[in-house]
Amino acid sequence: MRTRASFLFVLVATLFAIALPASAQSDTNEDAVVRVVFFFSPTCGHCEYVINEVLPGVFEEYGGEPSVFFDENLEEVAFYEMTNGTLDILFADVMVEAAADLYASDTERLNIPDDRLGVPRLVVVDDYYVGSAEIPEALPGIIEAGLEAGGIPWPDIPGIEDAIATVPGMADGNQPVGDQEIPDDEPATEPSTTENGAAALPSAEDESVADRFGNDPVGNSLAVLVLVAMIASLVAVPIMISKGLLGSAPAWLIPAFAVVGIGVSIYLGSVEASGVDAVCGPVGDCNAVQQSEYASIFGVPIGILGVVGYGVLLAGWIASRVAKGIFADLGLILAGAIALGGTLFSVYLTFLEPFVIGATCMWCLTSAVAITGLLWLTASPAWTALGRLRSS
Repeated sequence: MRTRASFLFVLVATLFAIALPASAQSDTNEDAVVRVVFFFSPTCGHCEYVINEVLPGVFEEYGGEPSVFFDENLEEVAFYEMTNGTLDILFADVMVEAAADLYASDTERLNIPDDRLGVPRLVVVDDYYVGSAEIPEALPGIIEAGLEAGGIPWPDIPGIEDAIATVPGMADGNQPVGDQEIPDDEPATEPSTTENGAAALPSAEDESVADRFGNDPVGNSLAVLVLVAMIASLVAVPIMISKGLLGSAPAWLIPAFAVVGIGVSIYLGSVEASGVDAVCGPVGDCNAVQQSEYASIFGVPIGILGVVGYGVLLAGWIASRVAKGIFADLGLILAGAIALGGTLFSVYLTFLEPFVIGATCMWCLTSAVAITGLLWLTASPAWTALGRLRSS
C-alpha cells in the first residue's frame, strides 16, 4: 500500500507507540461519543504538530488508548479513523482525491471564506476550527460539552457517508450521519498493532523525488529555473569581478531590492508565527511550504531570519553612504557578505521546495530573486572595499 502521508509514520511512533492508560475515562456519560472530522495534509507542519503533540494528550484525558482503522487494500488511503469509544476522529488526507472532494464539499456547505481555507481543519457538526493554535485551544471544550450533551454526531458533510464506508470498522454500531444511517457491516480488516499492542497506521515507502516534483509540476519547474539562475550567479559573479566586467549599478537598486526582501520576509514570518494561511497565487502551494518542517530553524521562522538578514544588509549599505573611510568600506563588505550568504541559503531552501517538500512558494522565490539581485549589486563594491582595506 502506498500513502502520501510521510509524517504519519512519525505519528505511529509518537501517538501509538506509547500505551495510553485505558483507565483514563471521562466522568461524564460513559456511552457518549464525540465525533469530529480532521482534514490534514502530509506536507503540513501545523497538522503534524496537532497530531503528534496535541492529540496524544487529548486521547489520554478522554477515554485512553485509541484504535486505528483503515482499508489496507487501497492503493492510496484517504481516510483513517482513530477512536477510543469516547473520542472518534475521521482523518481525511486532502492530498488524496476522495478526501479533497470531501474538503471541498465541507467548504461549500459551511461557506468558508478564502482567508479561512487551509489545513489543519477540525469540523464539529456545523462549526469549524483552523490552525495549530485554534484547534488545540478549542478541542478540550468541544469534547467536554459534547460528552455532557450525550455525544456529538458526525458533521453532515455531503459525501461523508461514502468516506465512512471506506473505513473498515466505522460502520459498526449503526451510527447516524445527519438523517442517514451507515449499514452495520462487518469490518474487512482489523487495525494493525505495534509490539506493545498500541494501534498503528500501516507503514510504506516515502514518496520518490519524481512523485514529489509531480505534486506541483508548474511551480516546481519554476523553482528549478530560479535555482539554476542562483547557482549560475554564484559562479558568474566572481568570474566577472576578476575580469573587471561587473560594473556599477544605480545606487537606488540596492535599497529597493532590500525593501522587497524585507516585505516578503515580514509577511512570511507573520504567517509562520501565527499559523494562519498565506495568500497564494494560482501557481505553487505556498502554504504547503510554510507548513512544512523546513519553514523554521531551531524554532525561528525563516521569514524572521530573512527580516534580520535584509535589515543588516540595508544597514550596511546605509553606513557606506553616510560614513567615511574604513567604516564606509566595512558597510560595503557587510552588505556583500550578507548577499552572498543569503544567496547560498536561498539555494538550499529553493532546492528543498521541488525535490523534498514537493511544493513551491512564490513568495519564497520572490525573496530568492531579490537576494540574488543584491548579490550582483553588492559584490563588486564589496570586493573593491576589501581591496582598499587590504592596501591600507
